[in-house]
Amino acid sequence: MVDISTVVFAVVFGSVGLWSASRLASVLGTYVAVRRAAPESPGSVHEGQQLAVAGDMFVERPAAAADRLFDAEEPVGGYVWRAGFDDAGRYTYDFDRGEFRQTKNTFASGVETGAFGVEAGGREFAVDLDAAADGYDASTLAGLDVGDPKSNVSLPFVLTDYVWSVPNLDLSERPGGSTADRLADIVDVHADGVQAENFFVDARGLAVGDDCYVSGEVAVEDGVPTLTGTDATPLLVADGGYASFRRTLSVRAAAYALVAAAIAGGFWLFVL
Repeated sequence: MVDISTVVFAVVFGSVGLWSASRLASVLGTYVAVRRAAPESPGSVHEGQQLAVAGDMFVERPAAAADRLFDAEEPVGGYVWRAGFDDAGRYTYDFDRGEFRQTKNTFASGVETGAFGVEAGGREFAVDLDAAADGYDASTLAGLDVGDPKSNVSLPFVLTDYVWSVPNLDLSERPGGSTADRLADIVDVHADGVQAENFFVDARGLAVGDDCYVSGEVAVEDGVPTLTGTDATPLLVADGGYASFRRTLSVRAAAYALVAAAIAGGFWLFVL
């Protein structure tokens, strides 16, 4: 007869192992894509071309609610965000920061974008940040329901995959955030009596003058080249530059590899 504790250990180690392996594969795939797309001086561009550039951000129209989430004097053209609530008394390891932090339970994530892009080689390239959310169950701030017990559920990390955590976006220079009560005219507070101040919205954005690396596929609309993402050519954006992006991905890959190795060891010790 199979020991119930052995079954429990097998399920736990198996779930976390599959999660870490999946994240490792995603980070490695992004690393390979970044390594193959070093920034270059753009010459003539055409529809469907893969292009990587580095330069300063420009903003023609700020993203919705950016002035509520960021203290920067410069306009923020686009950002990725997550909504959640703090879990007092629990701490988790933040692979990006390399430290233990109070657990934040995320229940929604998405991208907000205005009209912005990067200037490189004397030319302007618009950036389609929405492409980073393709394939994810991304929300909009205007569609965020705060305080709904049915939707504001933080699932185990092995069951979630939010756009906030995608390796394609390495945004760390412009952190922002707010409690949900300051966004009550934008988000949907589920019902009277909901304490919106107990919910948070974190954000990471791109503002005028930020020195950024962007890689993607060129789409030309009304003569304006736009860097977007496709299944074959992912959109890659980093506000710390090309070299920093590669280092960040290397660190994240090493962290997930260590987790996978630890899980494999635990599986061998407690299950086999």
